[in-house]
Amino acid sequence: MPILAAAAPDEASGIVTNVVDGDTFDLRIDKTDPRIIYEIERVRLADVDSPEMSTPEGEPAKVFATDTLLGQRVWLDIDNTSGDGRDPYNRLLAVVYLEDLNGTINTSHPFNRMLVDAGFAVVKNFTNNEFDPAAWWGNATTEPEPDEVNETATTTTEGQFVGSTKSDKYHYPSCRWAEKILPENEIWFASSEEARAAGYIPCGVCNPP
Repeated sequence: MPILAAAAPDEASGIVTNVVDGDTFDLRIDKTDPRIIYEIERVRLADVDSPEMSTPEGEPAKVFATDTLLGQRVWLDIDNTSGDGRDPYNRLLAVVYLEDLNGTINTSHPFNRMLVDAGFAVVKNFTNNEFDPAAWWGNATTEPEPDEVNETATTTTEGQFVGSTKSDKYHYPSCRWAEKILPENEIWFASSEEARAAGYIPCGVCNPP
């Protein structure tokens, strides 16, 4: 078996110009890699699967991806198993990382994981690429099974939604604003109804129900 290269979250980067659906988007490249051949590349998230746009669940997944990615700089760890880093549809196959407010790549929470944590994708651990989805959750848990995706937030945190005692917003745990809440200020809710009953309102970035 060939030895795969270590994860490299900065092989290419750019600004997201269009979101096709929950797991596919277009990226205007500014940091390139030898496998980049177009100014705007279509990127497919590795090892996750979002609902098709023809289903009722497709639009909410696209909205979540759009709110999180559109206009943002992201970084790619491109699959090294195939010579050109592409799937059969000529899309770059990658683990996708966002930047934090300091411009640092957030390697602990790839967007692939965020999409699953938010309930808008399931893990599909394909063996034809280099990635191991379980690594996205570190030692906290094993990778979620596809039919457990709606319980991910509960099993990997203390509740389905999180807020701050210093704010009146509640978030998905994967929201970039939720990740900035200090542990001592966290307040967890089992449901959106519980959060609203406590006087909290939905975050305008991750848009929980």
